[in-house]
Amino acid sequence: QLKDLEMKNARFKIQVSKKDTFNSKGCNVVEFLIAPNAGEDMKPLAKIASGGEMSRVMLALKTVTANADCIDTFIFDEIDTGISGIAAQIVGEKLSNIGKKKQIICITHLPQIAATADTHYCIEKSTSNERTFTTIRRLDNNQRKDEIARLIAGSNITEKTMEHATEIIELAKRSL
Repeated sequence: QLKDLEMKNARFKIQVSKKDTFNSKGCNVVEFLIAPNAGEDMKPLAKIASGGEMSRVMLALKTVTANADCIDTFIFDEIDTGISGIAAQIVGEKLSNIGKKKQIICITHLPQIAATADTHYCIEKSTSNERTFTTIRRLDNNQRKDEIARLIAGSNITEKTMEHATEIIELAKRSL
């Protein structure tokens, strides 16, 4: 799974060791170790992984365990941290594949990932009377295309940007 997610030389290991005492957390210490690049020693994932590496390792673990666990909904908050291009496309595809059996809620800022969604929501913050409010609205197909165009180009959306958004959505549908 890590190779698929553009971590071609990564090595991953789950290390289980016995504690001296037994308590409410059991008698074992479980630690995830990773060597994200060739030539590196295995080190604790929590201490050395970048945001993008952590996101991809989590997605790899969820991909492997999706059929074996009883969790019905996975929430990925900005799983796109530190990735782009082909890695983003692959992350979107993997999320979509997990989504065939589980509910996926994914907050993303990348058009490649957003384009793979079955349903798209826009979350916006606004301020009124010195208070901040968050609104969530479901997007129809045209609004979805507009939002993906905004992810591509920011506020400077052109006809070419809209064509690109349409193409990204169509390519995502074909690859799934």
